[in-house]
Amino acid sequence: MTKPPTVSLLIETASAYGRGLLRGIAHYARLHGPWSLEVEPGGLEDPGPMLRKGKVQGIIALMRTPRLAERILAVRIPTVDLDHALPGLFPWPVVNDELKVGRLAADHLMSCGLRRFAFCGWTQPGRRNGFWWECRRLEGFTETIEKAGYEVDCHAPVRSTSGGIPVPEQKRLARWLSRLPKPVGLLAANDQRGRHVLEAARLAGVRVPDELAVIGVDNDEVLCEMSTPSLSSVDLDARRVGFEGAAALDRLMRGKPAPKRPVVIEPLGVIARRSTDVLAIEDDLVVAALRFIRAHNQKPIRVKDVLDTVSVSRKTLEIKFLRFLGRTPYSEIQRVRLLNVVDLLTRTDWPLKKISAATGFACVQHLHSAFRRLAGMTPTKYRARNSGL
Repeated sequence: MTKPPTVSLLIETASAYGRGLLRGIAHYARLHGPWSLEVEPGGLEDPGPMLRKGKVQGIIALMRTPRLAERILAVRIPTVDLDHALPGLFPWPVVNDELKVGRLAADHLMSCGLRRFAFCGWTQPGRRNGFWWECRRLEGFTETIEKAGYEVDCHAPVRSTSGGIPVPEQKRLARWLSRLPKPVGLLAANDQRGRHVLEAARLAGVRVPDELAVIGVDNDEVLCEMSTPSLSSVDLDARRVGFEGAAALDRLMRGKPAPKRPVVIEPLGVIARRSTDVLAIEDDLVVAALRFIRAHNQKPIRVKDVLDTVSVSRKTLEIKFLRFLGRTPYSEIQRVRLLNVVDLLTRTDWPLKKISAATGFACVQHLHSAFRRLAGMTPTKYRARNSGL
């Protein structure tokens, strides 16, 4: 019997994102292995003793430092990068669709009625030594905001090697938050940075979410739920990234060519929590209508039901919705329903009949038609492409 290949996993184990990558890799190994997987707590810098002895047949890594890249290049072992901090050194990486991450965050904040926006990262925007993923998230966020006719105010500190935020920087961040025009929607580069923003807001006396709505990235449930208030976040499909990274390494270890372009994995969506639970719209009627739609997003409500709640004509409501949201009440009902559909498609194995009943659609056919118009594909195809493993 052929001995299973040993694969070294240089991936952080302390973060939810790193553990998601490891789950995806392990799932691929169970289906297509067996592989012997080598991973150490922490796991980002040390290739381990087996690498030095030449007993590793493949490597999957978050390649973030030149030192680590040099050590791996020296041993000439098939390697897949799940980051993109050092482009050109290894075959095309498997990465998140970071542009879409920024776009989803922008859409979510604009759906709250916000018209002022900000971004808080780890490095100065536009600097060459900035994180690749952070720069792309900011690009997608800014592109979407500016397309809607608004601007983005940016803030970033000097990078901290510890990952923490020194007290002087926290005070500086608090001063910046206090000066922002309110209400404002802010995208933090990731959940840890989002927690820093919430702490600085408390220091500055800025109320979240009424004056400042904050959304992070990674959906690290422990970090998000520990935050005060709980932190909304863009949920990355880390398991899919890990699974596809393992598939790419399998090809390399079998002597097959690397992919000709990056494998890009779409995020799963936005997980809304208290930090963005705001409707910053200067029209009580529109706010009341939106709250009714969101409160009844699992029921087959119609525009007539909304009109009965706010007691105005359909024409008046449509004019107000178009002015503040850029869409009609009917479009908003469909949008909220379809967000629920996307969530259930990616997080459950429910049949379409059960999903349609749980999201207010009269039947599967109506769900199918509405979803195709939104996503350009059937719900079944979307689930196959985007569901967690």
